[in-house]
Amino acid sequence: MGIMIAVVMLQALTSGLLIYLNKRYKGEDLYLSLLFGVIFCHLFYKGVLYWAFDDKELFDKLHGCFSLLYGPLLFFYVKSIQNKTLSTSQIILHSSPFFVGFGLNIMMIMLVLIQKTPQLIINIYDLSIIIAVLISFSAYSISTFYQLRQKNNDPIFQQKSLISKIIASSNLLLSGLIIFGWLMLIWDIQFPISSRYVYYFLMLLLFFSVIHIRMRMLFVQKTSDNNSLKIDISPQPKYRNSKIQKNELEQVIDSINQLFKEKKPFLDPDFNLDQLANEIETSKLKITQALNIHLGKNFYQFVNTARIEESKALLQQPHEDNLTVIGYESGFKSKSTFYKYFKEATGCSPSDYKKSIQLQH
Repeated sequence: MGIMIAVVMLQALTSGLLIYLNKRYKGEDLYLSLLFGVIFCHLFYKGVLYWAFDDKELFDKLHGCFSLLYGPLLFFYVKSIQNKTLSTSQIILHSSPFFVGFGLNIMMIMLVLIQKTPQLIINIYDLSIIIAVLISFSAYSISTFYQLRQKNNDPIFQQKSLISKIIASSNLLLSGLIIFGWLMLIWDIQFPISSRYVYYFLMLLLFFSVIHIRMRMLFVQKTSDNNSLKIDISPQPKYRNSKIQKNELEQVIDSINQLFKEKKPFLDPDFNLDQLANEIETSKLKITQALNIHLGKNFYQFVNTARIEESKALLQQPHEDNLTVIGYESGFKSKSTFYKYFKEATGCSPSDYKKSIQLQH
């Protein structure tokens, strides 16, 4: 058991760090790496119990309640890939069952260490946490499938959606494992394989599946980057005779500038014209005409200009030295795309721009 815990714990830590250090998709990667980090903490806690107490019952019933974060972190991840903003109150609300359960867990450990805890209290605590975990797993998993029910043709979003559904499916399987354990207990049947080994195997399968999909996303991303380099970003004069009123187009430009200033949606490498139209509640045609007529740019040129300005601001910060990371944090999908557009806009490479700033100081 101890070796199995150590293996899964190491894999959880490795997978979480690989995703976090990649920093290709900022917000959602944070939630995904946090999920794997929580699994690592869960297993570490169980490992401490395994080595500290020579009591299988305490090992099974002293829950760390980390499982109560699996569902909320999946929910945060899904919201992030859908480009929906989460408020601090939402994060606190969804995380509150974990904090309550963890507080109860600390109290139970103290009771066990100080005096002999009545078996009834341990059983009530054990049952309460298991029911809470069952509800959490089931509710958040079903919610994930419901939120992702609409088809999206973007290949990167499809991969992210697949990751969400795999995690949701894993949680549903864990719910089934809980119910199965109850049935075995009611019928007084001893299953030849411990349910914990099933859990460990499921976690290993989850880690390998997510990392495999992430590797596949890199290939999809590379193809997308190659296509984006071929996009013609020249202004189109065909809108000059547009019948849309001038003040309408000016309002569209104002709305876009306001959105870019407040939310910076261009930091999402998959940000597209459809999302912009939804955000400011207007048609794609009006956006295209407004950008072309008033700014002499099309959507891609306008977005990349905003990303360049963001990267220039990051380059001016003394602690920002990793140019590749700056490119990703500015919303570019790859290093080559970042360097290409930066040089087109400024006449120099990001490294030369950084050196010029350092010389000025």
